[in-house]
Amino acid sequence: MSDIVISGYHGFANSGDEALLFAILSTLRSKKSDLDVTVLSKTPRETENVYRVKSIYRYNPFKIIKEMRKSSMLLFGGGSLLQDVTSSKSLFYYLIIISLAQRCGMKTMLYANGLGPIRKKFNRYVATKILNKVDIITLRDDKSDEELKSMGVSRPEITITADPAFTLNADVSLSGKYFTNMAGVPDGRKIGVVSIRQWKDSVAGFESEMARLCDYMVEKHGIYPLFVPMQYPADLEISHSVMSKMKNDSYVINRELSVPEVFSVLSEAEVVVGMRLHSLIYATTLGIPAMALVYDPKVSAFMESINQPDCVNIENMTFDGASRIMTQIINEGDKRREELHRTNEVLKKAAEKNADFAIELLNRGK
Repeated sequence: MSDIVISGYHGFANSGDEALLFAILSTLRSKKSDLDVTVLSKTPRETENVYRVKSIYRYNPFKIIKEMRKSSMLLFGGGSLLQDVTSSKSLFYYLIIISLAQRCGMKTMLYANGLGPIRKKFNRYVATKILNKVDIITLRDDKSDEELKSMGVSRPEITITADPAFTLNADVSLSGKYFTNMAGVPDGRKIGVVSIRQWKDSVAGFESEMARLCDYMVEKHGIYPLFVPMQYPADLEISHSVMSKMKNDSYVINRELSVPEVFSVLSEAEVVVGMRLHSLIYATTLGIPAMALVYDPKVSAFMESINQPDCVNIENMTFDGASRIMTQIINEGDKRREELHRTNEVLKKAAEKNADFAIELLNRGK
């Protein structure tokens, strides 16, 4: 029997989602050290080894139901999993997991979710019906709250907190220079971390525009791009494509990094140009100015929440607009670092409340 079963996008080598799991477990264990946890994962053996939990293959319904029948609570989070922009298939997978937990008599909690958009009428109807039976919902931003209200979700306790990744310890014990040197970056050379991904609605010529922007970063500011794949190896192809179109030197981390390793690499950066949401969250945690490449509303919602609205929409991105924003961010670097350190303290306290809600729900009715 487990105290908590955790469901999310785990076991897919996505640094952001692995950071979420790392942060959730660390915070929960700080509140209750003897917590018994089972995680649904695509790679359960690896998840067990890395996180010291029990793990079940996320597509094995028989084992999942068996575990749920003898467990106390489903913790669903974090991330932006309840949306149908990527596909309805993934949305219904997660809704089925939540519904199964409810049918098995488990307490259920959405833990620091970013929610929506859910666009299709039938999808919204089913999601509303299931989410109105959840015990507690915590959200990481105001737009997710607006989406829930527009859907008619009103029965659970709903609180806006912050992304669990803000509870991660940003003290970098590993040397980021080890990884930058391995990528070929000469000692003393300034770097800007670039995190990009493939996206179906990117502007025509997106890779060429990114190459121009990266060359501009070198020529105008003396900062060289280091491409960091936040989902390995999925992000490598587009990173190599942009690099091939550049005139100046650029570098890439050509391996999968653990959460502490990603932090160590980003700690070496002057600036982060991020499309992956958690590259921006990591940057905020480390106090590094960042320029967001928006492919999903969750990215702009996050930047608004930290009062750093420096966003470039990749559906209509131009070099002229992006380069102006980049220059402003770099020129205001010291001021922005101070603001980010203050913001991070507030968000860390808010993120820690997620675990308080979870433990309170776990103990409720005992």
